[in-house]
Order: sequence, then structure tokens, then C-alpha cells
Amino acid sequence: MLGHGGDGCTARRFDLSMIDYVVRSMTSQPKLAAFALQNVSVKRMIEYFYRYRSRSLSSPLSYTQTIYQFSESLGASPDQIVARCLRKDGTTNDKAVLEVQEQIDAHLGERKAKGCASGTLVMIYTRLRTFFNQNGIDVRLPRRYSLRSTYRDRAPTQEEIQKLIEIAPVRERAMIAMLATSGIRIGTLVKLKYKHVRGDLESGRIPVHIHVPAELTKGRYGDYCTFINDEAAGYLRSYLESRRKGTSKAAPEDISDESPLFRTTGRRVVPLDRIGAYRAIRRLMNSIDLSKKEGRRHDVVIHSLRKSFKTQMTTLGVPSDFVEYFMGHHQSTYLKIENKGMEYLRGIYATANIRIRSEKKANLADVLSDIIKSKGEDPAKYLKAKVMASRTILSEEEEKEIHARAIWELLRKDIMDGAEPSSGRNAYY
Repeated sequence: MLGHGGDGCTARRFDLSMIDYVVRSMTSQPKLAAFALQNVSVKRMIEYFYRYRSRSLSSPLSYTQTIYQFSESLGASPDQIVARCLRKDGTTNDKAVLEVQEQIDAHLGERKAKGCASGTLVMIYTRLRTFFNQNGIDVRLPRRYSLRSTYRDRAPTQEEIQKLIEIAPVRERAMIAMLATSGIRIGTLVKLKYKHVRGDLESGRIPVHIHVPAELTKGRYGDYCTFINDEAAGYLRSYLESRRKGTSKAAPEDISDESPLFRTTGRRVVPLDRIGAYRAIRRLMNSIDLSKKEGRRHDVVIHSLRKSFKTQMTTLGVPSDFVEYFMGHHQSTYLKIENKGMEYLRGIYATANIRIRSEKKANLADVLSDIIKSKGEDPAKYLKAKVMASRTILSEEEEKEIHARAIWELLRKDIMDGAEPSSGRNAYY
């Protein structure tokens, strides 16, 4: 591998750790793993992720994929491309670097012609720059690629999420509800364990608090918390109960703190991964034609459930800083919000009352009935006369009128009982 100070034993341990990191990050792409391990320049870039970044397993895979495509377009290995840009004394060959910059520009032009979105082109350029920078070469293009979105996804409506949940199996139902009411990323959701929700879930406290440790977040910058509402908690309890009872495909499971919150459907307890979760929900979306294809992308994607959470919470009046915190976005006010305490945040979330299913709106008859109840009376007795008169079905207008008259009588009685005696002729008028 790469040379490091210290004894040979330490260097070998580091080499083995790096090899393990490469293999684990590219399990699904063994061809790319071999490509990375065969090129010192690629290993040097991956070492940067391992030693100085978050050790995310997705970065080595995505960056290596980009480098592989670029080197294939040039018909040269990454080590050969880097070697051309460096002289024997290690200084850069400006002419060769300029040539590489032109090749990168041409490569991006080809990708754009094949339909790549502007954001994708920027991402490819960023990855290639990181690769060359970690090999001592500074590459810059003469013009910047725009970050203007070519394809825009939208937030699904409450009705669309309801329809999705109605056709979903018990596991997917819980996942969709949690994504829609917590703002959590799907990649983080599948990494959660039972211990992260156990406290409130078992005590029946609503909303259910989810503690997200730093190692499960996208940037691993720090812990944060979010919540799920009563609907999502109910779906999650049903899913966990089905695992405890067992199915025809899986034996009853003893769920402990370290059990994955979501698992595969096989007989062995295997944590569900991001790809498996994504495909399961995507199949459901396709089955009800939830999203339409716009260019190369769908207008509703899994990530859109996070957008739905943000839209609902903002519409419900939750300050944007708190919404961003619940979604796990690192920001300047992060510590200030975190220091408010979990119970304060629980109150903010609960007050918003985010819903999947719209609550039944009370009509005027319901409101009038509630007023009668507040006076310690039974609303049903005021309908008795109509019922006894064989009018067992009352219109809403009739209920309003009966309840309104009853309230007037109750209020008049309160006024009469609480009034001071007076000899004045118009004491109550």
C-alpha cells in the first residue's frame, strides 16, 4: 500500500484496514474493488476518505466509479494519467495538466450529450478534482457548470402517501410512515436499531423520540434527534409484533436493543440495507403510478418523502431552523437548537401535529355538542324528543338547531342562577 512512518507491523495493519475498507465499500462491485486496489493513485484518494473524512462506505464506490469511467474514455489507467502530469522530481507538468483539463471538459461534454443533468456533471467534476488533488495535481476548468436543476422532484400529497400506505406490506408501511413523519434519510433509517426507539415506543409516549447517533448520519458531524407521530408509531409496533410472532418465512424473533429496526424477509435476521429498502418502496410507487417520468428521473422519488415532511412542518408553522434540525441538516444554529433539550423539541414537534391521514374536521354540530358536554350535560338527551317522534335520522341542520337551543337554555340558566336580585324592571335586558 502506501508508505507510512513507524514500524512495519503498524504499516501492515494499516494496509489491511485499507484493503478491508475498499472491499466493504465495493461489495456489490467486485470489478471496481479490483480496479481500486490495482491503482496506487486511486488507493491514495481512498486513503484520504479513510484517514481524514467520515469513512463513509458510499464515497469510495461512487468516486471510484467516476474515475473508472474517465480512465476508460481515455484508454489509460489512473496511474498512467497521473504519471503524465508529474515530472520525475514530483513537480507538475503544466502542459500535461492543461491537456487533462481539456480531456475532463470533453468527458463532461459527452456525458451531457447523453442526458446527464447539470448537478450530475458538477458532481463528476468534483470527484475528478478530488482524485487529482490527492495525487498532487490541481485541475481547474475554464468555465463552471451550472447547478440549475434539470429534473425536479416534488413532495407527494397526503392523499398519495395514504394510498401508498394502504397497499404496502406491514414492513414497508412502517418505513414509509417513519420517512414521512420524521424527515429521516432512508440510508439512516435502515441503520437504526431497536434501542434507538425503544424508550418511548414501549412506554406508549407520543411523539416517539428517535435518537440518531453521529455514526448513522450522512456527514457524521454529531448526534441529533427527531420524532415520529402516533400513526407511524402504530405501524412500527405492528411490524415489530409480526416479527415477534413469526411468519411462514421467518421464525419468531426475540427483539433486543441491538436488533435492526428493519430486516430482510428471510429466515436469518439480516439488517435491511439502503438498496433493499429503496427497491421495496420504489416497487410500491410504480404499482400505483405514483410518479411520472420526467426525462431520466421520476417526479416523485423516495427522497420526496423527506420533502413532504419539510413541506408539512413548514406549512404548520414550525420555524425552519427546527425543521432542518429534525432532518439532520448541519447548520450554524445546530448547537443552539440541540441545547434546548429533547423535551423542548418534543413540544415543538407535537404542537405541529404532522399527519399522514387528515383528521376529520369538526362541523358546527360537533362544536355545539362539545359545548353542551363542557356544561356537564349529555347532548343525546336534547335529541330525545326527535327520536321519540320516530325521527331517528336527523339532518346536520336539525342537530345544529337543537344543540343551539340547548346551549341557549344552559347559558340562560347560568345567567339567572348567577345574577344578583334586582327590583329593576329591565334587570336582564
